Amino acid sequence: MEQSKTITAVAGVDVGKRWLDAAVNGGEAGARFANDRKGIGELIVWLKVREVGRVGMEATGGYEREVRQACAAAGLEVVVHQPAEVRLFARLKRLRAKTDAIDARLIAAATAQVDTVRAAADPRLAELAERLTAYEQIVDQAAGLKTFLEQVRLKDLTQTLKRQIATLERLKARLCADILARIRAQPDLRARFDLLTSLPGVGPIVAMSLLIRMPELGAMKRGQPAALVGVAPFDRQSGQFKGKTPIGGGRRRPRRMLYLAALAAKRFDPGFKAFATRLAGTGKPPKLVIVAVMRKLVEAANLILARGQPWAKAKPA
Repeated sequence: MEQSKTITAVAGVDVGKRWLDAAVNGGEAGARFANDRKGIGELIVWLKVREVGRVGMEATGGYEREVRQACAAAGLEVVVHQPAEVRLFARLKRLRAKTDAIDARLIAAATAQVDTVRAAADPRLAELAERLTAYEQIVDQAAGLKTFLEQVRLKDLTQTLKRQIATLERLKARLCADILARIRAQPDLRARFDLLTSLPGVGPIVAMSLLIRMPELGAMKRGQPAALVGVAPFDRQSGQFKGKTPIGGGRRRPRRMLYLAALAAKRFDPGFKAFATRLAGTGKPPKLVIVAVMRKLVEAANLILARGQPWAKAKPA
């Protein structure tokens, strides 16, 4: 969901492992707080005294999680920028100096330019996202060890690696079961999950990823889901130059899951298979066909969640 832009003071917080540097856009000198429970509490008071209604910060791989949650709980609108967005804004403003205090002011200025902000994140999804990240990391570790094992010839080393892989596989299964149990324990999340699994090619793991990583599904306009996940084509034309329309950006993790769903959908679902065959018949390359199926899938996910009705599977011809 999105909220309209409000006329309130805007602040930026540069988040570090140990420190939080805060600044109000166009205001006085900033302040520094410890990145711990006490420091975050002091930051909230500092923001409230200055009548800040919106606060921006960069995604830092987890260091921003507690301050983000605290700001949302205090009733502040929170905008989380990707680091590349802030650096591009700095280039636009021709700002080259870089310190924590300068970054806080820069983030505040970038946040003030945002036309809309997202509603406060669901804390349940934040916890599930952390568990899902752990699951994904373990999957990657197990896959890496399996690849390495193919090159190992020493018997003792082979046995050691197989034990490690078996341990990771058990942990992976436990994490997956735990995430699914937590989703099914919440009626609203369970309903969304069941709707997503009605889509062709979307199994439990893909549905988990879409549910947790893309909570906006069901509340977006046509075309927005594809852009959010990074499978929407963007024109490259200027004057007489007519370039291709590539995809780019978006959320990498759910996109990877969506790719696997698209492979299954175009192979086993009659409707998606016919769609892929029709595109291939016009000379479209295989990768473009898969991306088109991914785009169709994520748009379908948004549609069924908005309507609250499961996907109506196409009947075989």
